[in-house]
Amino acid sequence: MSWLSLLSPARTSFLQSVNQLAETNIHYASLGYNPSSGILTVSFLIGLFLYAASLKKLLQSDRIFLRKILFTCIGVGILEAVYGLLQATNPHLGVLWLNDIRQFKGMARGTIIYKNQYAALLNMIWPLAVGAALLLFKAPPKKNKQKRNKRKSATSDVGTHRLRGFLFLFLASIIMLAVLFSQSRGGTLSMLLILSILLIGLPVSAKNKLLLSGFFILITLSYGSIIGFTSILDRFMLIQQGGETRFNIWLSSLPMLQDHQLVGTGIGSYILLSAIYLKQFPENIAFDRAHNDYLEFAIELGLPLSLFFLCALIIILFLQIKKIWPYTRKELSRLPSPAIVSLVSSAAIIGFLAHGIVDFGWRLPANLLYVTTLFILLQHGTRLSSHVVSSKPPPSRPGGRANKKRKMPGRLG
Repeated sequence: MSWLSLLSPARTSFLQSVNQLAETNIHYASLGYNPSSGILTVSFLIGLFLYAASLKKLLQSDRIFLRKILFTCIGVGILEAVYGLLQATNPHLGVLWLNDIRQFKGMARGTIIYKNQYAALLNMIWPLAVGAALLLFKAPPKKNKQKRNKRKSATSDVGTHRLRGFLFLFLASIIMLAVLFSQSRGGTLSMLLILSILLIGLPVSAKNKLLLSGFFILITLSYGSIIGFTSILDRFMLIQQGGETRFNIWLSSLPMLQDHQLVGTGIGSYILLSAIYLKQFPENIAFDRAHNDYLEFAIELGLPLSLFFLCALIIILFLQIKKIWPYTRKELSRLPSPAIVSLVSSAAIIGFLAHGIVDFGWRLPANLLYVTTLFILLQHGTRLSSHVVSSKPPPSRPGGRANKKRKMPGRLG
């Protein structure tokens, strides 16, 4: 208790009150209010680290494994999107065996209960479908074009690749449509942010960027009009009310952070303390999340550890994007496949991080699995880019050794 009084005075005062009221004699206690949740979280993070190391090794050893990852993620996204669109058209369709969720009826949720976490998941998948389409839009190798006897087959291959590319763009638009009909305002704004980043950073002409955005708009209006946009528009009309509610939750959560600045309250303890600190809300309403991942991280981890984590994450992401940024000024046909995937992965990661400001997508283990996958795909592309740059021969200088060798015979003569 003496150590705890220095690290977390607020928790010490709570324990002293327990000793007085319950007539107990607690001398030792954990730093966090929910230590079992912390142990489970650490175990999951260890498994996530092993998954990342295995994925990185497989991408380096198997060149086809990159496409396998893309197809797997896109397949999961399509299943979730179709399930969510069925929920939007059939309000009585629940989430798997859970059919008594009245507040989310008519909203696309797929196999995830909370619609904002569902939207965050799909926003990490549909950019990969765009990346798969770009891989197919790349020009075929030149050696196939130079052979006259294979011109017809080469032309048919190009047409087949373009047709498959448009198919992946169609799949991406279906997933985006599910994000829209989840009625997640944060998810929709994050989707627009990701699309804007892709339109700015993709190494394609301005004409193709307009065609890409027009394709997405056309599919969304065509298929979305069948379901109807009334519920989505009504949801966005309440964005001011929802913003005020979130802002009040943040203000009410700040005293929790002030009382536990150094070591935090512990992972999974926000729901235990929200009933004590959030006094401006009705007693029958319990908030298990702060609707801001970064504020909740600061409350549960403490300011030093949370700031270190966020700063390290931003610096790592910035350095990775800095390595692949030169690829945005090159032609699409000259880019290697991992570089294209890394470009779309970086946009998806930025959208996921931005969505965490108003929701809690980080708290879903499936989302952590997919964002880890995106980081490994991004790193795989940057590793290849640095390898390509380092493998280029250094340019010859006027006073270099090679020029001296060529001038030496003239001097001897």
